[in-house]
Amino acid sequence: MRIEITRDAAVYRAATGTFLSRDFLRHTVIATGIANHVEGVQAADATSRFLSVHAADDTVVGVAMRAGGREVYLGELPAESLRPVAEAFAAVAPGNTGVEGLVADAEAFAEHWSALRGVERRELFRTRLFRLGELRFPAGVTGAPRRAVDRDVALCVAWSDAMCTESGLPSPYPSPSVIRQRVAAGRWWLWEAGGHPVSLVAHQVPAGGWARIGPVYTPPGERGHGYASALTAHVSRILRRRGLDVCLFTDLANPTANRIYRAIGYEPVHDFANFVFEERGAVSR
Repeated sequence: MRIEITRDAAVYRAATGTFLSRDFLRHTVIATGIANHVEGVQAADATSRFLSVHAADDTVVGVAMRAGGREVYLGELPAESLRPVAEAFAAVAPGNTGVEGLVADAEAFAEHWSALRGVERRELFRTRLFRLGELRFPAGVTGAPRRAVDRDVALCVAWSDAMCTESGLPSPYPSPSVIRQRVAAGRWWLWEAGGHPVSLVAHQVPAGGWARIGPVYTPPGERGHGYASALTAHVSRILRRRGLDVCLFTDLANPTANRIYRAIGYEPVHDFANFVFEERGAVSR
C-alpha cells in the first residue's frame, strides 16, 4: 500500500477518476471539491491536499482530501489505511482541525489523529446523505421560485452566514466571493412570497452525473410554510431535467429537515460524522 498527496486537482482527478466513478454519490463532496478547483470556482490555497491510496499494482483503492481551508474529508478507504492516512496528513497539514467521513472511518481517523498530535477529539455533528427517488411536490405553498441575481448576493451572504452560525459550521462558508460566482453561474435560487425572498436553495457544480443540493436556508420568521420544501423540489426537478441525479445532506440533529426531504422523495444512503480537534484541556463550545 502506497500513499500519494498532491496539490494539483487536475492531476488528482486524472489519477482517481476511475475509482471515483465507481460511486460518485458516495464521493459527491470530493468530486465537487475537485471540480471546483479544476474549474477555478474554488481558488487553490496552501492548505489544499488531495490524497490517494494505491495498492501494490498501483490501482487506487482510497481517497481523501483537505481543500478550501476546511478539515480533512474522507472518501472510501481500506480500514488498514486509516492510520497511514492520518500520519500522511499529520506530516503535511499538522494544523488540520477536524475530520469528516462515514461514521466508523471518521471515528478511527480521529482516534489516530489524537494519538499522533496529542489533542482531544470531539464529535461536532452527524449528517445523513440522501439521494432523490420519486420526486413529490408539496401542495399549497404560497409564492414562486426565481434564480438569485447579482442584487441578491448580499442577502445570500447574510443567510449563508446565519445558517453557518445556527449549524456550528465555520463562517463565512462559502465565502462572499464564491457565493457571487455561484449566483452568476445560476446555481442559487430564492423562493419569494408576499413580494420578498423567504427561502434559499442552491446546488453545487455537477460532477460525475450528480448534483448536490445545498445550502438550504429559511430565516426563522419564515419557517413552517413549506418554502424550503417547495424550492428544493423545484431545483431538484430542474436538475433532473438536465439528466442529473440529485443528492443532499441533512443534519441528523434537525428532525424537521430530515422529515421534509423524505416527504418530497429523498431516500437515505449513508451517515457521516464530523470531529473537531482541540488542545487538551481546551474548553468546548
